[in-house]
Amino acid sequence: MIKLKKIEKTVLNCAVFLLSFCSISQGYNGIDVRSYELELHVSDSSDAIRVHENIYFYREDPKAFIAFDLVGQAINSDQEVITGMKVTECKFQGKNVPFIQDQDKLFLKLPESQLTSIDDATELLLELSYQGIPANGLIIGSNMYGDRTFFADNWPNRAHHWFACNDHVSDKAGFDVTVHAPEKYEVVANGVLIDTRMEKGMKVHQFESGIPIPVKVMVVGIADLVMKTFDQINDVPVIGAVYPQNQTKALYDLELSPDILKFYIDLFGFYPFEKLVGVQSTTMFGGMENAGCIFYDEKAFNGKRTSETLIAHEIVHQWFGNSATESDWSHLWLSEGFATYFTNVYIERTKGVEAFQKQLKKDRDQVIDFYGYYKHPLVDTSYSNLMDLLNANAYQKGGWVLHMLRHELGDELFFRGINHYYARNEISIASTVDLQKAMEGVSGQHLDAFFKQWAYTAGHPILEVKGTPSGNAYTLLIRQIQPEAPFHFPLTVKFVLNNGETLVKTIEVTEKSAQFKFDTTSPVESVLLDPNCDLLYELRAGNLK
Repeated sequence: MIKLKKIEKTVLNCAVFLLSFCSISQGYNGIDVRSYELELHVSDSSDAIRVHENIYFYREDPKAFIAFDLVGQAINSDQEVITGMKVTECKFQGKNVPFIQDQDKLFLKLPESQLTSIDDATELLLELSYQGIPANGLIIGSNMYGDRTFFADNWPNRAHHWFACNDHVSDKAGFDVTVHAPEKYEVVANGVLIDTRMEKGMKVHQFESGIPIPVKVMVVGIADLVMKTFDQINDVPVIGAVYPQNQTKALYDLELSPDILKFYIDLFGFYPFEKLVGVQSTTMFGGMENAGCIFYDEKAFNGKRTSETLIAHEIVHQWFGNSATESDWSHLWLSEGFATYFTNVYIERTKGVEAFQKQLKKDRDQVIDFYGYYKHPLVDTSYSNLMDLLNANAYQKGGWVLHMLRHELGDELFFRGINHYYARNEISIASTVDLQKAMEGVSGQHLDAFFKQWAYTAGHPILEVKGTPSGNAYTLLIRQIQPEAPFHFPLTVKFVLNNGETLVKTIEVTEKSAQFKFDTTSPVESVLLDPNCDLLYELRAGNLK
């Protein structure tokens, strides 16, 4: 995902409903959803939607009540319904059952005897019918040309504004959706389009996907769209879906997608989804990596291919974020840091090392600036708002940690380790510990110290460096002045000598203050720290000849 603009902070609502002294927080419902089947009805006469939904799931916690995330209807001061979903029918295992809607939860009122009789090996079916106006999640409005559009925008946990779900990143499930919409609209969604038909004056599009994905990337888009298939890469159709008013420019920009997809298939292996559709859309993000159906901001395409790295970033997410998914929000860097760094690798392989290093320096500057007002570690468990996690820690610092891991292990082991990590966690969930284990398994190295300081410790080395020349010798005094404990890191130093020679040395910095002396064949003319851009650090003060 690429953040388009500053998002107004909202307070995450953890719905708490006391029932026999049992509380359930939003996103953890003690259940494991296997698949969602949605039948969605939209119209041009109203922003209200109608949904019939089947949820197939297992119960993981025998002590918990059965509950799903679904935002109920909000009422204004005049007792008028503003937004939200009202459940009109609820069937459990084929039988009507009583239920309670409370804020953003739907609870089934089942007898305790029935609850305790359900074991965790029994697949359960919940059938729901509900309707209302989504306040979020499914964005209904107008695009930049004034045309009506409907675009799902679920990240991070906004899906439950428009359909009932277990709205947490760790619970992955299949997603089948059937959309009933006016005939003039095209429809895009995850999975394979298996049928289109007319039914009661509406055009019906039916999509199926049994590949488990997180709710955050389950998606539907309904708009006036022009569709074009660019190519098939390993039997994966690569498609553009854009607004007709700027289709020439938008399709020209999106035609980069097949080559970028092929690049990452060569790097990571088998593409995990049935298709790759790039969709011009009206959402809050510059790009949203919905599984096999990427939504791009409607203004991203100008016919000049300035969105090449945006496209690359979102395609990386198909492997990292959508297939290998972070197990909790605190590990978001396993999605965004990966997409950031492997976009940089794409730059390296297609634009050259100089362009690659230029981007790394730009990313490093963002990390340094961000640390000035947000001193949290990469694995961030102390956030107050999920939207706050869309920051330079998850993106640029996450990318830099991967870059330093590459420098630590070398190219061959690093890329083999990344492939091993993905192979172990594809179509599943993973944590930072899983990444460490995968890289250790391939490299045979112990990486506790590396991950402790770069993933679990806030900050980065902040250096004061003083150089003192003395004939054919040079002394560097390096002080770490960050408030955190001293970092341990290799630092490469390049000396340019008066006789035209260059001398490159790598030193191990482990203390708050350390002095290093170098013998040279000629007096030193100039000194460059980290010449190959391998270290995330900040030079606060320097006196180098």
